[in-house]
Amino acid sequence: MNQQMIKFRHLMWLLCLLYCTNPDQGSNDIIQHGETLWTAAERQLLLDGLQRTMLEMLDLVTNLKEDQWNFTEGSGRWSIGNIVEHLELQDKMHYREVYLISKIPIMPEYVEVVKGNDHHFLAYATDPKPGRTSWNLEPNGRFCNQENTIRAFQRVREELIKYVQETEEDFRQHFTFRNYKPDGGLTNPGAWDVRDLHQLLLTTIAHTDRHLGQIKKIMQVASYPGD
Repeated sequence: MNQQMIKFRHLMWLLCLLYCTNPDQGSNDIIQHGETLWTAAERQLLLDGLQRTMLEMLDLVTNLKEDQWNFTEGSGRWSIGNIVEHLELQDKMHYREVYLISKIPIMPEYVEVVKGNDHHFLAYATDPKPGRTSWNLEPNGRFCNQENTIRAFQRVREELIKYVQETEEDFRQHFTFRNYKPDGGLTNPGAWDVRDLHQLLLTTIAHTDRHLGQIKKIMQVASYPGD
C-alpha cells in the first residue's frame, strides 16, 4: 500500500472516530447553524461538467468496432478500451471519497487554504505533463468487453451526478488531503495537497476532458482502423 493511501486512511479513521464519538457535532447540524459556502451556481457547474464529459465520452466510444476499441499505438500504450476502464475506476474512487468525506464534520479552518485554487484543477484537462497512474487505477480488462466497460463507466458517472444533485452537504467545507501529516497537519500546502469536495469533482471533470483529448489523438493516428 503506498504512503498516500496510508495517510488518507489514517485521516479518515481519525475523522470518523471524531464523528462517531460526537454524534451531536455532525456535519448537517453544523451547516444548519452556519453559513453554507457552496452555491447553487457551483453545484450546477459540477452537474453540467460531469454530464457534458459523460455524453462526449459515450458519443466517442459507443459505436466503435472491436479493432478500434482495442487499437494501441504500441507496446505499453493504452487502447480506447483501457482509457474508458480507467475513467470508470477513477470515477468510482472519487464517488467513494466524496460520499465518505461528506459524512464527517466540516473543517472550516481549511476554507481559506484552498480558496482561489479552482483554476489549478480545471487546468489539468490540458496539462502537457504526462500523468502517472497508481496501480489501483490501471486498466486490466475487468469488464471483459466493450459493452460492459461502457455500461460500468456510465453507471458510476450517473451515480456521481445524482449525488451532486441531491446532496445537502456543503462541498466547500469538506476537504480531502493528499499530503496530510498526522503529527503536524499540512505544512505550506500546495493546491494538490488539499482540496474541498467541489475542487475534487472539478478534477473529475478535467480528468475526463484530458482523456477525451487522448482518445481523439488515438483516432487521428495513421494506423488507426477505419470504419
